[in-house]
Amino acid sequence: MLRLHTTRARLATMVLALALVLASAAAVLLAPTAPQAVAAETSAEQKPTYKAQEGPTFNTAIGDQSSRRAILDLILQTIRHTSPKGQIKIMTWNFMNAGAADALIQRAQKGTTVRVLIDANNNDEDTDNPSFRRLKKGLKATNGKNEKGATKSFARMCRGSCRGKSGAAHTKMFLFDKVGLSRNVLIQGSANLTTAAAANQWNEVYTYVGRDKIYDFAEGIFDQMWRDKPTKNAYRAFEGNRYSLYFSPYYGKYFEEDPVQAMMDRIRCKGARKAGNANGRTIVRSAPDVIRGKRGMIAARRLKTLWDQGCDVRIAYTVMGRDVKKHLNGGGGRGPVPMKHLVQDFDGDGDFDNYFHLKVLTINGRIGADRTAYVTFNGSANTSDPSSRSDEQIGKLVGKRNTLAYQRFIDRWYENPPPNAGRRADADPNIDPYQHVDMD
Repeated sequence: MLRLHTTRARLATMVLALALVLASAAAVLLAPTAPQAVAAETSAEQKPTYKAQEGPTFNTAIGDQSSRRAILDLILQTIRHTSPKGQIKIMTWNFMNAGAADALIQRAQKGTTVRVLIDANNNDEDTDNPSFRRLKKGLKATNGKNEKGATKSFARMCRGSCRGKSGAAHTKMFLFDKVGLSRNVLIQGSANLTTAAAANQWNEVYTYVGRDKIYDFAEGIFDQMWRDKPTKNAYRAFEGNRYSLYFSPYYGKYFEEDPVQAMMDRIRCKGARKAGNANGRTIVRSAPDVIRGKRGMIAARRLKTLWDQGCDVRIAYTVMGRDVKKHLNGGGGRGPVPMKHLVQDFDGDGDFDNYFHLKVLTINGRIGADRTAYVTFNGSANTSDPSSRSDEQIGKLVGKRNTLAYQRFIDRWYENPPPNAGRRADADPNIDPYQHVDMD
């Protein structure tokens, strides 16, 4: 009986213990999960692991999703990894992407200071822009005050250029001071923060990481833009050994003597060493998106001269003025300059659906006395008259790796142009093929 009693007592003890264990487990299962998620998120914020990567990024209008969204995903990823104690400053000619609006509002809700500028023509009575309106409203709703008592986060517009008296707010640059383990991340190039930039355009951007001087220079220009007042001596330049950055509007002599045009005058077509093509000839690749007007003709004359002097020249464009095209196709010298119209019209209705949006010039060969030169210009500025009056940025990248990356990207699409349907016989003859193209 004692053994039976002892056994029953042990059994009762085990049942009680099991009940306590089950009750404890149930309590854990029924407990709210939000605090745990917040804790994990807080821990991730406190111990960042993300590192921004320096270099060029390209996207294509055709191909798989990662190829089309490469730049958009880069910018979204950088936004999402910006510190709550950091700041985001974006100048983009157009802002039209729901995911970007969500990401920026969420960052502002976590404490990040967010400021976004666009051209007013992209959010007016003629242009329905729900993404920007939601961004503007969402940022305003998150607002606390910064250490100086000013409202932290805003989305704002410039009517005309922010730093000039006319033109457009056409700059495309993205500044992040604290991104994961990285500091002072600047992204600039041809891409706006829009769905169209990923779905309908070929674009590029260059990411600078931890380059404090060029970052501070670009941030100073953004802060001028934010005030939306004409700036005296609006043309500004940061000159570095490997990286330079220039901002317009151009005034006076700078209309013709901008950094790209000035560099073209220094190109020598023969005598390259450990650069250029196999014959020692300088390789020039021009992807201007838009090349027209007085400024377009200035560039066209230089490109035709370089071709006639023996340079290996190719032009990949979307919009070209008739006089520009006539000059480039002119006789004399070596004849017409090699060029490709890189656009797509899928259904033959005469309306271009996809197009090259780069604003790039690469030089691989001889520049002046330097017979091993590798120089690339990128940015927001088309080779057209409006760019001289508008807010634009032009980046200059010196070095073999970057120049070959840009050169190869242009050559890839020049040699393998995207399929383009022929115009249908029943297509509307009055349709403007460029009606959905960013003309300038």
